[in-house]
Amino acid sequence: MPTALVNGRIYTVDEARPWAQAVLIEDGTLAVVGTDDEVRAAAAPGTDVVDLGGRMVMPGIHDAHTHLLFSGLKFRFEARLTAGGGPQQVVRELSDAACRCSDLVAEGEQAWIVGGEVFPHGFAEGELDRSFLDAAFPDQPVFLHDWSAHHALVNSKALELAGLDDASVDPPGGRLVRRVGTGELTGELVEQATWPVVAAMTAYRPEIDLDAVRWATSVCHRYGITSVQEASASPRELAALRELDRRGELALHVAAHLVWREEGFGLADTATLDRTIEHRQEFATAHVDPQFVKIWLDGAPLPPHMTQADLDDEGRVDGSDILVEHDQLASVVGAFDAAGIAVKIHCAGQGAVRAGLDAFAEVRARGTGEPGPRHEIAHCTFVHDDDHRRFAELGVVAEMSPAVWHIEEYGVQDGYRFRSMLDAGATMTVGSDWIVATDPNLFPALQGMLERGDESVTVEEMLETITLGGARVVGRDAERGSIEVGKSADLVVLDRNLLEIDSGQVGGTVVLQTWFEGRRVFSVDEEE
Repeated sequence: MPTALVNGRIYTVDEARPWAQAVLIEDGTLAVVGTDDEVRAAAAPGTDVVDLGGRMVMPGIHDAHTHLLFSGLKFRFEARLTAGGGPQQVVRELSDAACRCSDLVAEGEQAWIVGGEVFPHGFAEGELDRSFLDAAFPDQPVFLHDWSAHHALVNSKALELAGLDDASVDPPGGRLVRRVGTGELTGELVEQATWPVVAAMTAYRPEIDLDAVRWATSVCHRYGITSVQEASASPRELAALRELDRRGELALHVAAHLVWREEGFGLADTATLDRTIEHRQEFATAHVDPQFVKIWLDGAPLPPHMTQADLDDEGRVDGSDILVEHDQLASVVGAFDAAGIAVKIHCAGQGAVRAGLDAFAEVRARGTGEPGPRHEIAHCTFVHDDDHRRFAELGVVAEMSPAVWHIEEYGVQDGYRFRSMLDAGATMTVGSDWIVATDPNLFPALQGMLERGDESVTVEEMLETITLGGARVVGRDAERGSIEVGKSADLVVLDRNLLEIDSGQVGGTVVLQTWFEGRRVFSVDEEE
């Protein structure tokens, strides 16, 4: 049935016609964008008419960096730990969750207790050690994510199942933390040292993965998100997305960034990840585009490990935390570029950003001169002043995430140079990095973009970045991202007009309705 949304303040993000009053939706697309009279005149008998009551409407939000499966598992099924809790509190909370673990795996399989996050500042010196987990759970493996999602704390049973002991050596790109003076493993695993444990963990039943992604999608709708870039599209997640779309249950546009040789985030060994990329089109559906790849170049700029790659005093890349050497990175990016695959490179430190740009520069220099795929640097938390202009020169997208620049506890007040990046001519996108963030609600962070002193952006720039700009980066701006005739009817109804309020009120914005392909997939009035 056609639907008409009337009596609204519709911000179209269309330069030719920034505002409209009403839209007519037919077969999931926008048939008319105009005045109430124009829409009512074009509406066929029986059209469902929805009065917007003067509310602001904008295009559906594009989240440029999220983790649907991980977030669904983490916040719906796995043990949640109170921030800053010490050993005793962690054990209490894990004990409450332990009895539910067996429901997540097939009958007869080893159930793991998985939870997070461990906040190191909640532990006294020497307490961040497997000993307290061993005392409470001597026979059941435990895996606890830390607050960066890059490291973990595990117990002795988990180490045993992973084949790790005191004689184990640090793997490339990772570190096994040891007790001072003894060399014994503490159970704390840094970066790629988590891989053997992840490989040993029992996979959840497919139904759990399906429900996790389904739930994560519904949370996206609650915050007006209709399009995402999935930044860790593992084989398990791709299977879940494909099945949900087959069932007609996936109300989300997903640009799936397939994991390249990162076994922790990929939940599979390197051979399987490579095979998945090779056969990526098997996972393409009406709403899932798998023509993207994710590469991790360094770690995370969060204490106590600080595994980001920085620049030294002479402006050279400090290679100690670089996970992929330049020659290999340039070779791999070049192969993906030639295949038409867009690459998103995780870069947390200034050194990694420069190394990533260097690889893209080499690929562009030996290319055909054609634009090629829209490659990206993910996070862009810290970028050296000399490198802002290189984003524009190389046509590389600056993707800003996680959306925590407004939260002082993360200590990134000197990062996220929005104005500098835009003034340098770069294309910029914004992502929640939901898994690090507690939810994908971008509005508090958007307020932070407006209130960042000399690095602030305008409301219009911010809105374009999270709508049409995001669609353009994934090659879908002809189909969505703005409210124009012929485009997908992906719309968000807000409780306030973002262009008529003080910036300090943006963070509290409430999504009243979310529409996806002309179907209302969220209404605040229908929440339980």
